[in-house]
This record gives sequence, structure tokens and C-alpha cells, in this order.
Amino acid sequence: MSGIVNIPTRLSISELNQIVACPNCKQSMVLDDEKDSFCDFCKEQYIRLRHSWHLIPSRFRATSNLWETWEELQNNGLASYTHDPSHNLGVGDRSDYLEFGNFCDFSGLVLDVGCGPQPWPTHFNAARRPTRFVGVDPLIEEGSTKYAQLCALGEFLPFRNNVFDKVVFATSLDHCIDPLPVLREAERVCQHGGDINIWIGEKLVASPQLEPSPNWYRELKKPERAGDLFHIKRLTGLDIRSILEMIKLSIVEEKSIQVSDYRRNLFLRLKRC
Repeated sequence: MSGIVNIPTRLSISELNQIVACPNCKQSMVLDDEKDSFCDFCKEQYIRLRHSWHLIPSRFRATSNLWETWEELQNNGLASYTHDPSHNLGVGDRSDYLEFGNFCDFSGLVLDVGCGPQPWPTHFNAARRPTRFVGVDPLIEEGSTKYAQLCALGEFLPFRNNVFDKVVFATSLDHCIDPLPVLREAERVCQHGGDINIWIGEKLVASPQLEPSPNWYRELKKPERAGDLFHIKRLTGLDIRSILEMIKLSIVEEKSIQVSDYRRNLFLRLKRC
């Protein structure tokens, strides 16, 4: 059942400052609502945007040699969101997103990692009262949203430890360079007793081309070292299980939904071991 009508969804600046930390050094930091913000500990500067803050640390490129590939994939993703949002974003009457939202069983303070540029993702409509959302994404737009959005990366979450009741990845985890540090960050910011919910769109086999691709799609280029036009590597449930062996998270619930002969949606709920 939808519960969004009376949910106080957007956190105020004072409420954000109760949970925000420098994504570079993880020390507490105060966001300034009128100008750029600085971390008093590591001296990193963060730019004030029109409706948000740019909270990506300057050192992020030093953490992988795949960031250039990743940025090209992000540009491809942005093209898909712009030209065909109904199929590539959680907008409108998307039963798959609502199904994932119901699986997440939203309540409390929820972080959506890779929330996308839309002002209100469809899976949020499954929320019960009271639920409040915070989203992070490197591609947030400069428009106003119904909930707090921050320009940030899953590898460098700009939050203090143990602040969220739930952390969710709605088809976003396999858009990261490496899921391992992203899940470690999700574990860090999730409260003890909270859970991490992941939606993976598994491509079981190569699907046939059923109809001609639109012009915008045909113009996209697959970057070097990328698995396809949008991913460095598509994830499977087996991949996630292999990653979880390296961290203190375990699968406590899963749901598999067959979409076609070639694809399925896999929902996973993780908790600390």
C-alpha cells in the first residue's frame, strides 16, 4: 500500500547535518546552505549546487584506473535516461519498481544509492509511514526534488556511521566499478539491525534483437574495458555471493522474478553476520 501522501520526505539542512560526514575522511562536517562547504579535518572543499551539494572527494580518481571507462558509461546512461526514461528510470507506473519497493519494506530513514536523476523514484511509492528518503547519485539534476538528493558516489558515501535504517540499490550496484567497497560503505552507514536491499537485473543469456534499435542507442559507443554499453560487468546472484564472502554481510531473504526467457529480477536482503 502506498503511504507517501503525508510522509515528511525531504530532510532539512539541519537534519542532514546530523547525519552528514566528509566522504573523504569520514569526520563530521557541516553543509552550508548558501555557499561551498569545507571539511575542517582534511580541508576538502565541496561545492554548493542549486538544490544540493557536490560531495565527491577530489581523490576519487586515484582509487581505480577504471574511472575514465566509468564516466563514459555514465554518459551512455544519461543518454538512455534522456531519450527513454520510462524504460531506463524508475518513473511512472513501473510494476517492477513497486515490487522491489514492497520487498524493501520501507520504514525509518532510507538511503537509496544510485537513486537516479528523477525527482521521485517509483519504488518510493511502496513506503509505509513514517519513512524518509535520502538519495545519492553522480548524475542528479539541478531541479528540485521531493526528497534529499546529494551528488555523491557509493564508494565515498558522505554520511556518519550507523545512521540509516535501510540502504537500497535499485539496479544500481552493477553500475559501480567495484561492488565490494560500495557494499562496505553501505554496511558502514547502515544501523545495526538494519538491512541492505539489492535489486539485480540478471541477463541469463544473450537476448535476441526483436526490433531495430533507436538512433540514439545506435550512436552509443562501448568504452574499452567495459562489458557492454552501460556496465563494466553485469552482476549475477553468484557474483554477489562471492563478494559477501569477503565482508560481514549475509543474505537473509531473496526473491527471484522471471521477466522473460532471457532475464530475471533478483531481490536480495542483506544483514550483518
